[in-house]
Amino acid sequence: MGARSVLSPLPPELLGLARAQLTRLPEFAAELAELLSEHEEFYRRVNATAPAELRKVCEVNLRHAFSALIDGSEINLDGVRKTGRAQAEQGIPLPAVLRAFRLAGTFIYETLMTTMTPGLLLPVSNTVWRVIDCYSDAIADAYRDLGTDAARRAEQTRLALIDGLLAGRTEQSDVDEAAEVLGLPGTGRFVVLFGDRVAEVIGWRAVWRSTSDAEVGIVALERGTDLDGLRRALGALPHSVGMSTPVAGLRHLPAALREARIARRCLAPGDIGVAVFGDRPLTALVAGAGELAEELARTVLGDLLALPPQEQDVLLKTLRTWYEVGGSARTAAERLFVHPNTVRYRVRRVQELTGRDLGDPRGAAELYAAVEAVRLNPQY
Repeated sequence: MGARSVLSPLPPELLGLARAQLTRLPEFAAELAELLSEHEEFYRRVNATAPAELRKVCEVNLRHAFSALIDGSEINLDGVRKTGRAQAEQGIPLPAVLRAFRLAGTFIYETLMTTMTPGLLLPVSNTVWRVIDCYSDAIADAYRDLGTDAARRAEQTRLALIDGLLAGRTEQSDVDEAAEVLGLPGTGRFVVLFGDRVAEVIGWRAVWRSTSDAEVGIVALERGTDLDGLRRALGALPHSVGMSTPVAGLRHLPAALREARIARRCLAPGDIGVAVFGDRPLTALVAGAGELAEELARTVLGDLLALPPQEQDVLLKTLRTWYEVGGSARTAAERLFVHPNTVRYRVRRVQELTGRDLGDPRGAAELYAAVEAVRLNPQY
């Protein structure tokens, strides 16, 4: 509802009566304060400790209500919203506040009724309850807005705590408090996940943070079997996630985040699954090298990258498969659905184009690193 609502004017014969009530507002406010105290525990406590404050609030709201009745004017709900917000901040339940306004409506109606003729009861009743309904909606809006603001502030606090831990900005003395707010244990082992959010994984305490390039998760490993279980659970999902090695304590999360980022880059574009930092050290080294990896690929693969795309792809796929099966031409041929001699021919062709001998450990390592660099960034 908007901040204002327009009422119809009272019948002329009631205007004088309603205006007369304005002169008795302090008296009515005191009576209303006592009425509220009788029916609501909160107002009873306020009346016992700060009676003048309660009477003042009652008088202000009664004045607004009577003025709206007299003028048939807009009901200014800004003050009501402020009252509602203040009461929400004090922890007063919304139903108690709404009951108080209904009691006030009944009080106004009964005050006017003492001098009204029977024919005026219905129009006055409709007008009074229209005012109370507007007030009630404004109060409910104030409570809802406060709840939204509180939720927003809580989320901002949560994100700031996560950012502080991941960036290493949290002082040791504040780590326990941050952990408590985030619902994480203050000590123990943790891993960081980087990639797609995997809300389907249950059974682990975790918090998530959205960044510009991925979702970052902090997961607590509270049992000895958690690491293997988490890895299996992530591997069964259609997501791409990099996972760090476990770190002892929240203070070491920045290093874990760096590992998780690199681990995620060990998955080629479009790949799904979980990549754990350290599982394939040379691939992790390539993934973390950035521009240097690109330069390495161009230098090592040389003339191979100058071939037509189709021929280039065949040779690179064959070489990757050969590495995956431990250098077995027969097993690679089975995976590629070709003859083993075809695999051997293609491997020799790679060696000729690159000047590297796969029988030489250094040459084999250089080629493997270059092939991984191309796999991770096919645009080379």
